[in-house]
Amino acid sequence: MTQDTIQTHEDGPTGEDRYIVPGLLRGLAILESFTKDHPERSLAVIAREAGLPRATAFRLLHTLETAGYVERNAARRTFRLGNRVLRLGYNTLSGRGLVDIATPVLERLRDATGCTTHLVVLAGTDVVYVVRCPGPGWTSNAVGVGTRLPAHATVIGRALLAHMPLADVVRLYDGYAFSTYTDATPGDLGALVAQLEVDRPQRSLASWGYFEPDVASIAAPIRNRVGIAEAAVNAICPLSAYDRAELEDVVRIRVEAAAAEISAALGYQP
Repeated sequence: MTQDTIQTHEDGPTGEDRYIVPGLLRGLAILESFTKDHPERSLAVIAREAGLPRATAFRLLHTLETAGYVERNAARRTFRLGNRVLRLGYNTLSGRGLVDIATPVLERLRDATGCTTHLVVLAGTDVVYVVRCPGPGWTSNAVGVGTRLPAHATVIGRALLAHMPLADVVRLYDGYAFSTYTDATPGDLGALVAQLEVDRPQRSLASWGYFEPDVASIAAPIRNRVGIAEAAVNAICPLSAYDRAELEDVVRIRVEAAAAEISAALGYQP
């Protein structure tokens, strides 16, 4: 629907058109303007492409931000899709949610590696475990569905934080009291940022006793249709289960493949 048509509805709706809400159409058009190639957009660009006054575009964006459908990057003065949009996609995609999509993939990953596998999402400075597929014969790990762990201290958390804009990470951890669990845990914001800069180019991250001294882990991010890392998967096992080189070669390939399969099911096209 064109801008001229929307204006006509506002000036004098007739027939069934009187039920149309022009502001809602404009808000939906703004959401649809975010793409894989343009995951972040400035107010000026959004207003220009929508044919709206900046003040009108700002009010629409502020409303969408308040509702959780867009997020503001204050450092770059841009906007991007928020988690609320992602949840809508998860809940309606082919009638299946993220958990339904990921669970059979994680079960196959568990069966192929003998590791316990997980799916997590980021909630503030924590990761929340939403799927757990326990590996055979290993019951010592107490992480279950609903468990929250500090993202900075876990390799699966770093797999998500590494793909956030740096300004968002800094804002998220400003004033945060960093707890350390092993010698490898970042103890302050500077150490975390330095670690994330190393992590960012990698398709997956390997841990050898990073959070729990006797546990190894490989983690990889899951991307939504616009390329934003909104969840992550991992495979974990006791250090004794694999030689370190084999874990970082054989298991890593399978974890990356699982993350890619889930991402593709969510509409991500690299």
